[in-house]
Amino acid sequence: MSQIPPLETFDCEGDPVSVGLRWEKWKRGLDIFLLASDTTDSEKKKATLLHLGGLTLQEIYYNIPDDEEVEDERDAYELAIKKLDVYFSPKQSKIYERHLFRQIKQEPDEKFEKFLVRLRHQSSKCKFISKEDNIIDQIVEKCSSKDLRKKILTLGDDVTLDKIISLASAIEAVDRQLTGYNYESKNATINRIEQNTKSLENTGCSRCGSIQHSEESNVCPAKAKQCLKCGFVGHFRNKCKTRASKRKPPIPNTNKYPNKKRRLSTKNNDKAETKNTNKPSSSKTDVNYIFHIDDDTTLKCNLGGVHVDMVVDSGSKCNILSDKTWDRLKKCKIDVKNQIANPDKTFVAYGSKEPLTVVGSFDTNIRIGDQVRAGTFYVVKDGTSDLLGKDTAISLKVLKIGLGINLEALNINQVPNRI
Repeated sequence: MSQIPPLETFDCEGDPVSVGLRWEKWKRGLDIFLLASDTTDSEKKKATLLHLGGLTLQEIYYNIPDDEEVEDERDAYELAIKKLDVYFSPKQSKIYERHLFRQIKQEPDEKFEKFLVRLRHQSSKCKFISKEDNIIDQIVEKCSSKDLRKKILTLGDDVTLDKIISLASAIEAVDRQLTGYNYESKNATINRIEQNTKSLENTGCSRCGSIQHSEESNVCPAKAKQCLKCGFVGHFRNKCKTRASKRKPPIPNTNKYPNKKRRLSTKNNDKAETKNTNKPSSSKTDVNYIFHIDDDTTLKCNLGGVHVDMVVDSGSKCNILSDKTWDRLKKCKIDVKNQIANPDKTFVAYGSKEPLTVVGSFDTNIRIGDQVRAGTFYVVKDGTSDLLGKDTAISLKVLKIGLGINLEALNINQVPNRI
């Protein structure tokens, strides 16, 4: 027979209000231990009681005076139990016990079975004439389930404690099933949304190539644009699927810069040369006019690890960022090098005599698709657009200038600027 672990020492010095309840529970554990260890001799049971109870329990027992009425009792164990019962469980007023009974209520996450056990235990001390009726009344008053209370009231005078137990068990079982059903339904909905999102991300808009909307969206910029490849309206040329036999003949373009508008002009910071506005065209002053397409189509770029939407300006040699974009890049901890405050560069808005305020510059890597290049970026105060200069755009293969332009090879989601 395997060794039976002993009971823990009884805590005689705990909360005096609950010491009687703790004694009853410990005594019940002692009876189970004595039965499991096959201890039947009265003196051995008494010795086991005092040994397992601890030194404090022994001091209490030996200082309790013997009752003359039980001196002739031969069962030493029963005598010891009675003496300790009187000490730890003195008689209390049934009014107070009933007050404690009325305070018992079902906790929000407590099972009905545990709630009922507490009611039964306390009702045994209340000396009720009808214990079951009082328990039923307390269940109706203090149970946490409105459905159970409604069903009990529906039964009327035919209600019994056994019927209430069956109803409570059924309601708790249904609640568990509904919880699992709702969880599965929510998961199915979430998975369906995720699948639809993934499908949209994989295909994108068949008109412009954007992954932000479908071809049915009213915000698609290609709906009212004419394809430069086939001549039909409704898509960009990088998404053109029209057969060569059905393409319209190209429309001759006599304007060198159709649908263009001037944006900015840049010049070197040479104060001596910029003072004379009547200088011939062979002047060393380098003035570049920057043009862009009217719809400001942007490219998704990665600057030093941070996403930025930029407009390709084929007439600008410099990369320009607004101060608002620079503030966002700093918050996102962009990876930069060679930061310069107030660099030796001057930018002038076309048609204005006042130069723009250049607050700084920095070097960083820019990535578009699988192409990565290093570039210098200038930050302009109160700027309205983030511009990708001609040299950087060409090196990243998102801009080609000349007779051999072939934008079909570009694997990008939106159409870049071009001249």
